[in-house]
Amino acid sequence: MTTSEITYQQLKTHLEQEHGQLAKELKHEMLLNTLVPSATAIEQADLNELIMMAKSSFIPNLFDLAMRVEKVDAAVCSIKLGMYGLCVDCDEEIELNELQADPAQPRCHSCREHSRYHHD
Repeated sequence: MTTSEITYQQLKTHLEQEHGQLAKELKHEMLLNTLVPSATAIEQADLNELIMMAKSSFIPNLFDLAMRVEKVDAAVCSIKLGMYGLCVDCDEEIELNELQADPAQPRCHSCREHSRYHHD
């Protein structure tokens, strides 16, 4: 196994662990903020429902947490599809140092710059 393969495996493991932790944290924060009538409703909701509820709550820390969960969830899905490390816009490889800075990074540097230019 090459160094880059080992590094990618470490990044994938980190993402999967972060995904599980963030999902638990999101449920906990939603319980603290009593966004739904019962704890059972939160426990029975799937992750997408929790993300949607948190993002629509207008509570800044919950919104930010939901955004991170959504980003990490997308990265975990890309792992399952065999597309991890590829830019979602242009399909080019994302630089390893950028993935090390944020393992859930969905775009290469060029596409992030292009997106920032057109959407700011």
